[in-house]
Amino acid sequence: MKKMIAVAIVSTLLVLLSLYAVNAVIVGQQKSKQREISHTLLRYSEDLSQSVALALKSITTQGCDKSSLDSYRQIKLDSLYFGDIGFIENGKIVCTAFWGKLATPVALPTELHKTPRGFLLAQFSRKDFFTGNAAIYNNIIIFTSRYAYDKFTPITASYSLSATTKDLGRTFFTTAPELTQQSWLHSKLFTLTLTRCSAFWDLCVIVTHHDAGLASLPPFIFALLAVILYFIWVAITLFIFRLYEDRFSLERTLIKAVLTNTISVNYQPIIRIHDQKIVGVEVLSRWRDQKQGDVSPELFIPLIKKIGLYKKYYCNIIEKSLSEIAPLAIKHQLIVSLNVGRKEIEDGQFIHVLQRVCMANHLPLSLVKVELSEKAVSSADILEGFCQELKALGVKISIDDFGVQNSNLARLSLLEYDEIKIDKSLVDGISEHYKQNIFVIFSDALAKLNKTLVFEGVENEIQYRFIADRYPDALIQGWYFSKSLTRSELAKRLTGVACSAE
Repeated sequence: MKKMIAVAIVSTLLVLLSLYAVNAVIVGQQKSKQREISHTLLRYSEDLSQSVALALKSITTQGCDKSSLDSYRQIKLDSLYFGDIGFIENGKIVCTAFWGKLATPVALPTELHKTPRGFLLAQFSRKDFFTGNAAIYNNIIIFTSRYAYDKFTPITASYSLSATTKDLGRTFFTTAPELTQQSWLHSKLFTLTLTRCSAFWDLCVIVTHHDAGLASLPPFIFALLAVILYFIWVAITLFIFRLYEDRFSLERTLIKAVLTNTISVNYQPIIRIHDQKIVGVEVLSRWRDQKQGDVSPELFIPLIKKIGLYKKYYCNIIEKSLSEIAPLAIKHQLIVSLNVGRKEIEDGQFIHVLQRVCMANHLPLSLVKVELSEKAVSSADILEGFCQELKALGVKISIDDFGVQNSNLARLSLLEYDEIKIDKSLVDGISEHYKQNIFVIFSDALAKLNKTLVFEGVENEIQYRFIADRYPDALIQGWYFSKSLTRSELAKRLTGVACSAE
């Protein structure tokens, strides 16, 4: 129950984050359109301002005589922007192109806005005369047509548009969608406002998108998107929880396996080429989890190191493997190979444990071989001292996985060792012509060191024959001869059952 509540909470939070991301994508696209609208509106407003300013400055006639009124009327007819043109005297409009000479002059509004360029802006709200905006210069007044911004009306289903002075003190034009047309998700959260101002005129335009982002989607689409996202995140969250539980469960069972010494060992036969005889075995860890089945050593060994039980693990493996294999090793004079990494080299306890276990099982140290992996990089002094101490006890030393990582022939000259194990990655190259040449050059150079060569991962006839023809004194191991065996399977193989190549 707690797990399902946690999954529901996490999934809900992830759905909200996903919706936020989707909203950001939609808003990004809508901002592009909003910028386009604001640019068009600003350019149009600038053109209108430019037209009014030029007209005001170009009118030279003053007064209300017939000639002046005819001039006003002609200018009005020439521009679609102008609603009317009039003359001001003593703060009152005394005549206009449309009304002619007024019987009762119309007083100017008390609040006039003066622009940096010297124009006065007025706003009228007299239905019996004029409703809208006007510009004044040198006693001439031009009324802006109330239809000047009609071209922007079709786009106002989702947008509010306005044109104002920079201090927002005077509005030239404004339009907004009706409330019934606004989105089902209308709120400030989904409202985008963009303001753009003119560099030449006392003019700014404001474009407001009222149903931006997710609010622009139909309710059905929004609901469907939310449901789909929820199911996706529930599935992903359950999967992640399952992985975490499996990992946690794996760690718990692995801890138990190490502490109870239930990790088993197998033995990979090492074959002498010239007589195809088993002359040694490599000890390999095997662990089977009840839930996960067989778990790869490449997974569980790093996990053991992570949880801090590696020393306990390798001591158990040494004791279990040598106690099992000692009778067979003594009887058949098998060399038992143990893989050693950085932990064993540097903790100072490995050699002591090895001596104690061999003595307890009457296994001569001369029948033990330690395989030092090149991956287990240690300081030169510690590594050299480790090898010298092993050699002094009669333990054989093999350089494992040679050919990968930091393979270094110069470094080999500093160590005491008996054999070199050539990595499977190089053996695999035998089947490819250009890699085969590299393999030969590499192996020939190692053969000149007068150390035993062991070829790992020999899996087919071609690889075996190629190695056998060139290096008849070498050793091999791999599935071509045998997979890793349990102690009982190895005993049967040593007694002569299926000891030939498979």
